[in-house]
Amino acid sequence: MKQLHHIKLFLVFLIIFVQLFTPIAQVTPIAQATDTIVDDAPPVDENKPYIPVTADNLNDMTAEAAILIDARTGRILYEKNPDKKLMPASTTKMMTCILGLENSNDDDIVNVDNRAVGVDGSAIYLNEGDQIKMSELLQATMLASGNDGATAVGYYVGQGSMENFVQMMNDKAKSIGAENTHFNNPHGLTDPNHYTTARDLAKIAAYGYKNPKFRKIVSTKEQEISWITPSTRKDVYGSTNRLLWNYDDITGIKTGYTDAAGGCLVAAAEKNGSALIAVVLKTADSRARFTESRALLDFGFKQIASQQTIKPEELTNTIYVHGANVSKVSVAPAESFTYPVMKHENSDDFSYEMNLPSYIETPLKAGSKVGTVNLLYHGTVIGSIDMVTTEDIFEGFNLLGFLHELFLS
Repeated sequence: MKQLHHIKLFLVFLIIFVQLFTPIAQVTPIAQATDTIVDDAPPVDENKPYIPVTADNLNDMTAEAAILIDARTGRILYEKNPDKKLMPASTTKMMTCILGLENSNDDDIVNVDNRAVGVDGSAIYLNEGDQIKMSELLQATMLASGNDGATAVGYYVGQGSMENFVQMMNDKAKSIGAENTHFNNPHGLTDPNHYTTARDLAKIAAYGYKNPKFRKIVSTKEQEISWITPSTRKDVYGSTNRLLWNYDDITGIKTGYTDAAGGCLVAAAEKNGSALIAVVLKTADSRARFTESRALLDFGFKQIASQQTIKPEELTNTIYVHGANVSKVSVAPAESFTYPVMKHENSDDFSYEMNLPSYIETPLKAGSKVGTVNLLYHGTVIGSIDMVTTEDIFEGFNLLGFLHELFLS
């Protein structure tokens, strides 16, 4: 019995020894969302004086640059330093989202690049080994303004190269007409070579707004996001855009904030058939970006008297075709031409101007852009819509088209 007692004492001693002197394994914690609604800016100092800006006192805006446009035509309804180059902060993610939508499928499985894990700033808390559908990744990134999510999108679309993705961002900006913009990353963290203007951001936003998937993403208040790996992970994210929670007409789009960029917001809203986009850059604090964007939108809606809509068939035209089995092809606006008429304006003062080539080459698919139609007010261009082919054009021979090519081209 004594021998058994000694054995028991030895085992107890051994267990205590192992617990005391064996190094504890360092387990890397799994990051995950901890709060439904996140923010991308520090708390506001409520004691700091601030004049609540409304539609009637836009001159009191703290934003260093601002613009208000009609989302459909790009017509400018208000501007303040629209071409001043400033940092866009996380409004950058609009372009990241656009490229993600245009260069991938919703069901594409993104194996999160390790270089996207632990990126500074706001996050969706990606971990090494994560797998997630592109649609879920884009939604989470835009809701929570996740810098890690934007980076993961960049590496996936850039095929493993952030340099490639950044080049895609800049090429896309130029094609949209954002001539004073240069991106250097997919998220908007401070970089001296990462800048834009209020005018350019409005153009990028208006471009994205034409995509139904983009509109759905940026207008979402809150959504549960599911991972493929780990399969048990589900997180609920709420939008950083507080206007989605307290402005009835708001439909998006994206917040931004860094100490260097100040408060930034691109806000879209729809009311009585009108769709407007407001941009504010470098507001005094994160509160002001919401107040001032709302004031701009209210101003625009108060100024609009009516909406005029011209259907595509009302602006249909024809263009000669070379090397095809037809001599001419029908072209029309890509969508209905809807534009606002302000209270002080007369609808008779608006006109249209076609910008079409004398001929086009084959082959072309239906919906291919071949020119533009401009909207003019008192002879000044205030908006533009693409003109596209209404049917497929195939290679072939047509005598009239051949003669046009021979004698008039």
